Amino acid sequence: MEQPEGFKLPRKENKVWQLHKALYGLKQAGLSWWHTMTKSMLALGFKRCKSDAGIYYYHDKKMKALVIAIVYVDDVYFMGTKGSLLLNELKQKFMARWECYDLGETTEFLGMHISRDRKNQKIFID
Repeated sequence: MEQPEGFKLPRKENKVWQLHKALYGLKQAGLSWWHTMTKSMLALGFKRCKSDAGIYYYHDKKMKALVIAIVYVDDVYFMGTKGSLLLNELKQKFMARWECYDLGETTEFLGMHISRDRKNQKIFID
């Protein structure tokens, strides 16, 4: 990092500022974002899957409900029982922490096409 053009401090001409936060576009920004995302998910009560760092789950034994969140780069997919109060509550808490939008029911994720047969409770992925 170099001093901006025209920026000079007396007797400190070769000094630069130390960054305490990641800036968008720097090499470290992605890792810093990932650490922040993980802390955020853990604060919401999610646990991280041991076999895949991008999968978080929330299990409520009282409600007999399971919510799974898949995080890939800057896309997050929440899934659980349809109409689940827990799913909607966790999604709203997540959206309060992060600037994001609920795009409704998923039809495509990571290049996969998703279709549902709700009558027979089946999901098809192409």
